[in-house]
Amino acid sequence: MKRYYLFFFVAMYVFFSGCNSQSGDNAEGESEFYTIDFEQGFETKQQMLISEIADTVEYLELKTPEDIIITSIRKVIPFEGCLVVKARNRIYLFHRDGQFISSIGNIGQGPGEYITAMDVCIDKKRREIVVSGIEQILHYDFNGNYLRNQLVGIINFDIGTSDTVLWGGQDLYSVNQKYQAVAFSLNGGRDTIAYIPNPAYETVKSNIYNRSIGNSTTKMFYYKNDTLYFQGAEYNNIIWRISGVKTMPHAFIDMGKYKMPGEYESWHSRENYDKYCDKYWGVSSLVEDDNYFFLLAQKRRYTRIPNLKYVVYDKRNKKGFTANDNHSMGLTDDLAGGPPVWPRWASEDYYINAIEAHELLEKVEAGDYSPSPQLEELLSKIGDDTNQLIVLCHKKK
Repeated sequence: MKRYYLFFFVAMYVFFSGCNSQSGDNAEGESEFYTIDFEQGFETKQQMLISEIADTVEYLELKTPEDIIITSIRKVIPFEGCLVVKARNRIYLFHRDGQFISSIGNIGQGPGEYITAMDVCIDKKRREIVVSGIEQILHYDFNGNYLRNQLVGIINFDIGTSDTVLWGGQDLYSVNQKYQAVAFSLNGGRDTIAYIPNPAYETVKSNIYNRSIGNSTTKMFYYKNDTLYFQGAEYNNIIWRISGVKTMPHAFIDMGKYKMPGEYESWHSRENYDKYCDKYWGVSSLVEDDNYFFLLAQKRRYTRIPNLKYVVYDKRNKKGFTANDNHSMGLTDDLAGGPPVWPRWASEDYYINAIEAHELLEKVEAGDYSPSPQLEELLSKIGDDTNQLIVLCHKKK
């Protein structure tokens, strides 16, 4: 049944790519298709040191004006000595050393304003900051100046760019399963010029959709070596590689016994969902480098405090494991001597996460850690007015 699902999905991709002329190789020239055995990785515990993939761990304090408080960071994007930070529903720009530069856009309904920022990405070729708001996409330069906007018909969506082509990922909490696409690319107007097919299209039995993963951990797009990838929602176990308007299946996450059957999905049967969903898991976001996939897994039942597991898949030996530190889950920090860390986002140079300052202090005080002098100095300065910290793990070259 697992292989049938994979072959069916790839066959559907070939059909749609033929209809939309979406064939061709990725700019990276990757040809290997990965099959990630989630069940094996989920049930195998193993310690992994952050020093295996990074040479430093830095806790960066963000310095802001008194009227700006940074908390609940949803995304961090390093670019040309700057950091673009999405915190709650706002976008901010910082120097690499944490000094505040400017806010990107304002809350409102006027030109260049958004009611809430759903996601942010960078168009590197145009050197623009791109923000998805409610039914619109806004473009800014790196001085925070508003450039233009584009109206779209989707309320909530994640975004990514590939060779100046803008892609959006459907927030299925809003649109249910009635759309042919889980990701789409628009031209300058509202015309779809390419899309990734929705495997659950036309399976809807109910208009009720209970969002089981959609929260701060959800991330549909990611980059590896400047190439854009799409992972999508929790039921979508194909990872797609994107080059301009061309798409290609890149990996399959074989969830095994932890994949929720279609008849238990809430859009098919709310009764079955409520009865059985505690048995199943999904991958809400992932990071990839040349050697590993880092999968952030979450139980399918939605809770305010998510139930998470951190699964690492090793491309070389084609096996996975759940990263298990002595104190809690994650990669053991043998560099800064702090609590376990996890690559929540990544750039060419960094694995990135964020942590509330008081949470870091509490974890260090409660655990048996040996903080480095730099971390000790930071811990001594943490106060009630300390912004959320960005964790930058510099990649080994």
